[in-house]
Amino acid sequence: MKRLTSRREALRILTVAASAGALGLSGCDSSSNSPEPTPQDGSGAIIPAEASFPQGIASGDPRSDAVVLWTRFFEAGQAGDVSLRLQVSTSENFATLLVNHDFNARAAADWCLKVRVTGLTAGTRYFYRFLRARNGDFLASATGRTRTARAITDATPVKFASLSCNDYIGRYFTTLMPLMNEDLDFVLHLGDAIYETTGDPSFQGGAAARSITFDDRAGAITLGAAGSTYQAAKSLDNYRQLHRTYRNDALMRQLYQRFPVVAIWDDHEFSDDSWKAMGTYRDGLFEELDAERRRNAEQAYFEFMPVDTELGGSQGALGVDRAQLYPNTTMYRKLRFGRDLELFLTDYRSYRPDHLIPEDAFPGAVVMDRAALTQFFAAQGIPYAAIRSQFSPYLDIDLPQYAVYKQVLQATLTQAYLNEGVDLGQAALRAQNAARGNVASTILNSLLAQYNAAVPPAQQVPLLPAALIATLDTGMAWYTLGKTSLFGSVGSRYFVVEPTFKIYAAWIHQTRGAQAQNAFGDVQLDWLANQMAASTAKWKVLTSSVSTRPLVLDLTAPALGVPAPFNQRFLLNVDQWDGFPQGRQALFARLPDATIILSGDLHATLLGSSSLPGDTGMVVEVTTPAVSSASFRTLLANTAANDPLLAPLAASLLPALDQLIAQEGELEYVQTTRPGHVLITSNAELFEANVRQYDPAVVLAPPPANAPAPQREVRMRFDGVLVETEFQPG
Repeated sequence: MKRLTSRREALRILTVAASAGALGLSGCDSSSNSPEPTPQDGSGAIIPAEASFPQGIASGDPRSDAVVLWTRFFEAGQAGDVSLRLQVSTSENFATLLVNHDFNARAAADWCLKVRVTGLTAGTRYFYRFLRARNGDFLASATGRTRTARAITDATPVKFASLSCNDYIGRYFTTLMPLMNEDLDFVLHLGDAIYETTGDPSFQGGAAARSITFDDRAGAITLGAAGSTYQAAKSLDNYRQLHRTYRNDALMRQLYQRFPVVAIWDDHEFSDDSWKAMGTYRDGLFEELDAERRRNAEQAYFEFMPVDTELGGSQGALGVDRAQLYPNTTMYRKLRFGRDLELFLTDYRSYRPDHLIPEDAFPGAVVMDRAALTQFFAAQGIPYAAIRSQFSPYLDIDLPQYAVYKQVLQATLTQAYLNEGVDLGQAALRAQNAARGNVASTILNSLLAQYNAAVPPAQQVPLLPAALIATLDTGMAWYTLGKTSLFGSVGSRYFVVEPTFKIYAAWIHQTRGAQAQNAFGDVQLDWLANQMAASTAKWKVLTSSVSTRPLVLDLTAPALGVPAPFNQRFLLNVDQWDGFPQGRQALFARLPDATIILSGDLHATLLGSSSLPGDTGMVVEVTTPAVSSASFRTLLANTAANDPLLAPLAASLLPALDQLIAQEGELEYVQTTRPGHVLITSNAELFEANVRQYDPAVVLAPPPANAPAPQREVRMRFDGVLVETEFQPG
């Protein structure tokens, strides 16, 4: 390595390089625009010291003339900022240096350093490393390789992989191993690069060696029941520790070292099933809005992930200015790869509204009364009398003749809320709010029966007689959407009754407007539509952290023998776009023909296509399986097991889940148990996605010496007009 004799010489050399079009720099925490002189004592030797860079190195967001480079330096007892030198070359031995530059890795940023290198050549492989001066020598990180995006006129095929959902707790990232032998332009990560919980029993568990205990336990959120607790990240230290641990994994280090990464986030980078700054762990038991927690999550994410999002303030610096975080964050962006491929990277979590069904909804509350149903169906030319019997009889519990029922209902609900862990004052208030207005007769009679079973005969009250119920108006109550508990995700985020939800969502759209289902927000949606319309790329790829494919469990076939009221169609997950059907339609109405969607989150493989509104074109979607996280089938089984009504049904039906999911119209292939990744190749004629699925057992044991073979491969090819799917055996 050339020894630099002075700061002035370094500036002169860098100026020459920049004027030759070979170099430009901008970076967070820069201490100078040139190296400090090499110490005069010592040999100036490069000493491998990967242990001093425990999370390795990374590159990301490659453009035709720029890329972001990242590392973290840490040694025991380290204090204060650390000066690191970045070197970039087109040769692996660094014979010619294009960049030879010093920056400060700040203690205030957990010693992460992220630098944008500009002035690079399109479609070119570069090598990079970070050095730490020590006694005249240099401690060196591993050597990373990256590649800039191809020029907009370059028709060379582009090859990349898409990933999603790599849970560290109890699991290994073995499904990444086959990618190490590929020559990829980049890796696309669709979200859930970390999981914020340290051992949630509903989906985390397995190898004891893969566990995390927060250093800042007092700053974390404690969840679970007494004797079986776990924690979720809350403090900045919590989130940083998660990123450090996940990125210290050997396979993850190799992946980031070998390929530039393009990443978006989903919920687990902050909080499961989150929206804006709201968590959902308690299912409405108490308020979980926490903007500071959200900012902590974002700060750690931007410190550790090699994304380029202009969060540092002026001149494109890559530091993290906390004032630029939630609610001011702009994560969405676009990246062009050659003539034929452009990615539009979206943010589903930061702007989306709440789930349409509240997790704390009282099942007996009527959300669409006779007047609402009459108005809604009149627009379709259907009179109320024709649909009356399809809905739930209800009564106004505040009418004088029902005073005794109101009193019993309020007392019963107060006790029910107390049983859920609500304190007495809040329990009484919640019961008071629930025991008013229109209440479904079915739920009222159920609660009256519970009351009668708990009191002496003299205090019992008669149930509503069938003759009275027959005269009542009918409406839509929360329980007809699948909501059967006071607090819970079943019937609010999962296992929602499809026919009634479609009516309810359409009514919400009519009465509250588009914002109730606008998951991207107006600004992002306008940006997306305008940028996609202006794109000259053949393959316009929208990346969504969650799937847009309808995911319906169809239990209507008589041969299944499913008893009423479960013999109907259920939306399995309305935390994804199924929860915003009119919002999804509005999104699709603004997409160009032949849009490709790459999505994740679901821990399952979905392949499908659909027509755009007005038959203006088509959209094709690939939902990538999880790298390591518990499968979608396992998640549903665990959710159902905690619901006394669903548990017996789920035990018998979930083994056949793939066959029971309605593969109709928009959904052509479903696989809900295998982890894996998607290998994608695009050229002027074809966009091809090869889904590699692996035996679920491979993520439960340490990685083997050799990469495992896929248990099954599914290929989808799209030429812009026709979609072809090829299934390999397995």
